[in-house]
Amino acid sequence: MAETLARRPGTSLLLADIQSEKVADVAGHIGVQSVAVDIADPDSCRAMVAAAVENLGGLDAVVQVAGLDAPPGTALTTGDDLWRRVIDVDLSGPWWVAKAAADHMVGHGGGRIVIISSASAYVASDGTTPAYHAAKAGLHGLVVALAQQLEARGILVNAIAPGAIGTGQPMTREEIDQIEAMFPLGIVGPQPVADMVEYLLGPGGDWISGAVLNVSGGMHKGR
Repeated sequence: MAETLARRPGTSLLLADIQSEKVADVAGHIGVQSVAVDIADPDSCRAMVAAAVENLGGLDAVVQVAGLDAPPGTALTTGDDLWRRVIDVDLSGPWWVAKAAADHMVGHGGGRIVIISSASAYVASDGTTPAYHAAKAGLHGLVVALAQQLEARGILVNAIAPGAIGTGQPMTREEIDQIEAMFPLGIVGPQPVADMVEYLLGPGGDWISGAVLNVSGGMHKGR
């Protein structure tokens, strides 16, 4: 996503992640700035927005993609701490990011907020914690509420629900067959998601608000 957006004429980026060294490496590779952020901490999210405003001269768009589901768990093995941690990062985190961004955007001409959700909001998996499924489904409700309440202030809020994008690791024939059965359009990496982000932030997104866009390679059908 960062590489795709960095190629847009006139775009200035600030990358942020809790993995400060890794995000700094990516930022250096594409020639943009970076900061550390913990999206589970509202103060950290507000500091990230302040850094963007100071370093870039303003903030027109936020793409919230950070999340986790580790260690994997089931309904019978997910403990209290894991449930809270996943919800804090995957549901509350996007709220803190969107809130901090919207507080700035309201007084500065509006903007765009894109939240990366997951097809896991609709499609269950034995290897994914119930907390992850619940958080991703909750994001869709969050997007609807934010869009309803912020559109009149010039802020458009949408979500993207990808399927698996692949790790790039070699796979067995059996694994390939399983993937082809689940993803009729194939697993082609993160570029389709990045392309949709670029579309939502550009002129094509001018009339899209409160949407959850299915970019799952055919894994999920319908909404």
